[in-house]
Amino acid sequence: MDTGDHADANLPLLHLLQRGVRWFSDELLGRLEAAGVDPITPAHATVLAHLDRETSLSVAELARRAGVTRQTMHRAVTQLLAEGLLVSTPGPGFPRSTLIGLTDAGSLRRDAALGILHDLEQVLGSRLGPAALTELRDGLTRAWPR
Repeated sequence: MDTGDHADANLPLLHLLQRGVRWFSDELLGRLEAAGVDPITPAHATVLAHLDRETSLSVAELARRAGVTRQTMHRAVTQLLAEGLLVSTPGPGFPRSTLIGLTDAGSLRRDAALGILHDLEQVLGSRLGPAALTELRDGLTRAWPR
């Protein structure tokens, strides 16, 4: 391990996690652009990841699944509705209840983004090794409450 790697090992974990998020974000945007796909933010990719063509969910349920506040999810959903990636339909129950679903354009962008994120995970796995990647996923899954 060289001096730079050793110095990085002493950085706060928060810094290392943020560096990883930046790497994923930058690579996602670059690869979407290279593929001719309109950009999508990692936050929007997270919203789209919880939907599929057969699933419509309330904003509250999307927020719960993504681990964010309803207000944060509402803001992201509003932006994605304006871009034509999501559709809002009346839901059961309360009069103002709505269900959020994917449009065809949303499904295409979601599939492209998730494919790229899967590829990026494989790149990370090639750097860390398959066992370390599995350990990282397991550790991050267990580390924080949902």
